[in-house]
Amino acid sequence: MEALTPLLALPVIPELGRKLCVEMGFEYPGQIPDQENFKRRVLDEQIAEERRLGAFLGDRSTVDAWVLWQRWNICQAMSYDTESFYLKARAQTEFYTDIIYIPPMFVVEDDGVRWTDGDYQKQIDRLVRMTLYEWNLLDRTYTVKSVNDRLADVFNWLKSRGED
Repeated sequence: MEALTPLLALPVIPELGRKLCVEMGFEYPGQIPDQENFKRRVLDEQIAEERRLGAFLGDRSTVDAWVLWQRWNICQAMSYDTESFYLKARAQTEFYTDIIYIPPMFVVEDDGVRWTDGDYQKQIDRLVRMTLYEWNLLDRTYTVKSVNDRLADVFNWLKSRGED
């Protein structure tokens, strides 16, 4: 993503969950006692930042917020709270013009925040793909196919869509 920034001249929205975690005085999200409010706050901050900027590159999106909500709440029954989160995240994606999806292509570095377990990564990837399909976002999504060529591939795809 950092390599796309100068080519597209778009601001970058960083991973807001990490930023909020530090602002709340914690090193990583697992330390936060009220996980439900933290997840809602991440979604609200993501939506606010996306709307403020209009056009942007983001390390995360409301799709990611929904996927992580599902994964972290996988053993809980669906609730009105979950439905509200779902609707809010999905509504925001109506503003997305282009989505660049990078499937797992490399081992995740242990940075103390991201889960590095391969099975967990596969679960998240499956949920992302299911969400992109269910929310009818596939026509706006480019899936990166090669680690080595990903910058050129994405740039060419965006140019073909008139996004230069």
